[in-house]
Amino acid sequence: MNRIDDVVIFNSLDQDDIFKIIDITLKDLFKRLDGMSYSMTLTEKAKKFVAEKGFDPQFGARPLHRAIQKYLEDPLAEFILNNNPPEGSIFEATLDETEEGLVINLSEKINTDIKK
Repeated sequence: MNRIDDVVIFNSLDQDDIFKIIDITLKDLFKRLDGMSYSMTLTEKAKKFVAEKGFDPQFGARPLHRAIQKYLEDPLAEFILNNNPPEGSIFEATLDETEEGLVINLSEKINTDIKK
């Protein structure tokens, strides 16, 4: 029973696959934000940036979780701690001017679906 009986071949991931994996991974972050009465959006450039940083042809999508944590969750946590945004705030992640990281800002919209 401790031997390999079959070889499984996986197809290479493309950018659409990486975007789907990002969406699945971000559901947990969005759920945690919802529990704090916040929500968040990502621009397409921000999502593409995370996809590029989190994909390695040799390792596939394994580094993706680390990239989401480093480039999205960490700046988001710093933003929340430093700015103490009000309940119902919507955050927006955008690519910074140098295109080397993400910037978290308050969106112009206000989340009115918050239950008190």
